Amino acid sequence: MFDSRIMEVLIAADDHRLLSANAEAWWLAQNDVFVPLESFLTEESSREFTRRLEEKDSSFFLSFFRRMPETAFLTQILPNVSGEENAAMIRVSLCRLDQLMEDYHRAGDVLNAYDTMLSLYEDLFFEYIPAADTVTLYNTEQSAFQRGSMTLEKFREMLTARCAEGAIPMLETVIGHLRGGTPRFRVNVPCNLFNDDSRICSVQFRGITAHHVDNRKSIVGMIHPLRTRGAEEQEIAYDPLTGVMAKEPITRMAEDRINRLHAEWSALAILDVDYFKHVNDNYGHQRGDELLRQVAGIIVSEIKDGGVVGRIGGDEFLILFYHVENETELRAYLRSIKSVIIAALPGTTVSIGAAVYPDAAPNYSDLFLVADYCLYLAKAKGRNRYIIHTPEKHPLLAQIKAEQSDGERNLVRGRDDLPLGDALVQLQYMIRYGKQPPLATLVNEFAARAGLPLLSLWRRRDRTLLAAGGKERRDVDALQQFLAGHAPEELEIPRYLKDGMTIVHTVDKKEEGYPELRSALLAQQILSYIYIPFTDVAGEGAALILASVNRKIFWNEEHLKYYRLFADMLGETAVTREPAAE
Repeated sequence: MFDSRIMEVLIAADDHRLLSANAEAWWLAQNDVFVPLESFLTEESSREFTRRLEEKDSSFFLSFFRRMPETAFLTQILPNVSGEENAAMIRVSLCRLDQLMEDYHRAGDVLNAYDTMLSLYEDLFFEYIPAADTVTLYNTEQSAFQRGSMTLEKFREMLTARCAEGAIPMLETVIGHLRGGTPRFRVNVPCNLFNDDSRICSVQFRGITAHHVDNRKSIVGMIHPLRTRGAEEQEIAYDPLTGVMAKEPITRMAEDRINRLHAEWSALAILDVDYFKHVNDNYGHQRGDELLRQVAGIIVSEIKDGGVVGRIGGDEFLILFYHVENETELRAYLRSIKSVIIAALPGTTVSIGAAVYPDAAPNYSDLFLVADYCLYLAKAKGRNRYIIHTPEKHPLLAQIKAEQSDGERNLVRGRDDLPLGDALVQLQYMIRYGKQPPLATLVNEFAARAGLPLLSLWRRRDRTLLAAGGKERRDVDALQQFLAGHAPEELEIPRYLKDGMTIVHTVDKKEEGYPELRSALLAQQILSYIYIPFTDVAGEGAALILASVNRKIFWNEEHLKYYRLFADMLGETAVTREPAAE
């Protein structure tokens, strides 16, 4: 059959035999070019075709071919082919109606996706058609303008009415570019023509000539609001490793969409690659980097125009969905992402937590908190799954905040990749010279900065848990089960002591010895740990325990000194007097 939506044929004016056709139309003739075109039509369509030829009617009508009587074709006859040499020829255009409707709906989807994308920055799209001298505006929801077409003069008057007097010359420059057909231009107009947002200090017009069929031209472009800090504020940075958005711009987009635009049914999903550190430790960082690139590519491919993706941590990605009609639609996205990753990357699984605005939370930071809670819930249930926050099934925002109040991180100033030594200095300065933060907050902040799976603080005398933090802090249950039958001091193994710390990379190696301790640890799936005992200022014994449950960790040798110093820093306070964590 054919792939193109439009078929063009030339027939003889006298006997209507096929003279030429584009490649998609030759199926009509089937090598028989000496019969009239109407002979290929059904009887009724043939009569209508002949009538329109006689009346020189060039309006569209429906026709049906004998070979495809169930398929309607939108048909147009153009008897007057330009040029004397073509006077004996008639042009006929045909388009399958079902495919035309498919294209129509697809074009609507594309326009909707473009509108959604542009709304992230409030950009307004326009098209100027010189032949008609009209300007058409699209995506005007966030502006003071109405969507639709108008003359260029009306467009100029509308903009002038909102333009500051001193900025009118620059506005006239824009109009001049449109009237003069400038191939490409960019002009800043130093006032807010857009709306009543006091943060917008100017707007930028960008235009470029678009070439269409039949030698038609138009100028397409956008009107872009610039806020107080200038255009640089809106520049998008991309993660150099994966090619998706960097943490800052996708966070800014999500905050803008949820906090300012209040775009209902926006959704956040946080995706974490399961056991990613195991890939780096066993196969090298080059393999880990390639895995992240592949995962990022799959996410982008699966969500298509439904949202944007950013990398917000080592193996964590944030997905902002523009609009999900219901949980079923969001579930379909997450299921496809998870399934394709498993199929394309054998041995790789991901955990995903997601939440929808405004059902789960009223602002971006709270929505992120809920999605993050669902992510760790997915991990606690065994990983390789996605969990969407559902009020009927999961704790509400207030309860999640209460549960995670011991995990607040707001102590260290600076980016998340701030060197661990610099972060430790800030924490120590707070303890010595400022108001001492809550113990749980200190522990969670250090664990997050060090990228630890689980960091827990215990009172040695009665094995009381004082605080816990880290990406897998719910794994503290395994430690509690172990310590229910063993004293913390049993974790101290002389052959693995270094600077007062016991450092064990692989608990499951039989040749390492200590069979009873190893058996007890393995019963709780504790595969790697570091034990750091110390005494606080009240003379009470305490211990920091770094642990990894269900996977091995080869502890970062460069960070060992920071773990020791953090324990010593805690020893300068009466940490054991704080109540046990619930």
